[in-house]
Amino acid sequence: MTLAIVAVAAMASPAVGYQATDSPIRGLVTDSSGGVLPGVTVVATADGRAPVDAVTDASGGYELHALPAGPVTLTFQLEGFASQVMRVNVHSGTASRVVVRLELAHLSETVEVRAPVPTAPIAPARRSPVVRPVPAHDRDSVCGPAKPEATPSSLGTIKAGNGEAPGRLYAAGAELIIDGGVADGLDVGRNVVARRYYHAWDATKADTVGEHSAGLLQIVSARERSSVAVVVYACDELRQGDFLAPFNPEPLRSSEPPGTPEYYSHYGAARILFADEGQALGAPRRMMVIDRGAAQGTRAGQRFTLFRQRRGSASPEFVGDAVVVAVRIDSATIRVDHVMDAISAGDWAAPQTAAVAARQRH
Repeated sequence: MTLAIVAVAAMASPAVGYQATDSPIRGLVTDSSGGVLPGVTVVATADGRAPVDAVTDASGGYELHALPAGPVTLTFQLEGFASQVMRVNVHSGTASRVVVRLELAHLSETVEVRAPVPTAPIAPARRSPVVRPVPAHDRDSVCGPAKPEATPSSLGTIKAGNGEAPGRLYAAGAELIIDGGVADGLDVGRNVVARRYYHAWDATKADTVGEHSAGLLQIVSARERSSVAVVVYACDELRQGDFLAPFNPEPLRSSEPPGTPEYYSHYGAARILFADEGQALGAPRRMMVIDRGAAQGTRAGQRFTLFRQRRGSASPEFVGDAVVVAVRIDSATIRVDHVMDAISAGDWAAPQTAAVAARQRH
């Protein structure tokens, strides 16, 4: 089924005959999922006139000029897609916009059989893509929430499951079609993390944006602008539209020994910003984001004491402890290890010093 939208920028009376005009036809070509299609050849023909052609750019856009007033036939062609033909009435002095959606071509072939047909034909087994070993790492450093970076790095997005309709959820072992390829840095064997943004409540109960990691993928085949990836493991479910980010995991390591909380350290205690997608409170094994990162000396494996300030008291109220699993410039992801009460955005996290072997609790 072809979707075509024709819009005329301004009304004008049709010109008599086929006079050359400066009235362009501009438009956009997409695939069935709405993704733009570069490299589509667009040919405009009119009776008695030489054809006028153009090729869609990287954004799927095209523009045709020197067209005669009157009916014009547009043909859209791209290898692997069914060609589309439509008629547009060009008005003198008026620009037109035509948006077309191309469907994948149906493959067919004729086979002449000269050998006896076996009574029980065996279909060839489909080869599963080979996934290379992934370096040992702490999965919590991949799967936790994070504060979005000022300039996020996206290597591509998940378009759909390989051979499946868009809109599904994907788990470990799924093959995914990626909008992004070698030109975007997605070489075969590269590991990437699937991420998406979500809305969370901060300490002031204001709506803020968090970044959720959905899982780890590995590229198994790649072209210039498209590729196929396999889900190595899922933190939860991966979705169409999740974007791909570089894989920079923390190695497996032991947490630092417990120590004394530095409530009044040089940088001061950190503030808990928000929890992971779909979560409001911190509990054992859940992860949260604090506003203290590498710039303040925070490091993976470091322990923090979680506390809140009592009203009318200068003494902090101990509510739990946590360990850092991933670090960014001005924020870090912590994993809650122990709680005395539910942890929420706005609570505090004091870095511990390992100078004292025993953990201080209040």
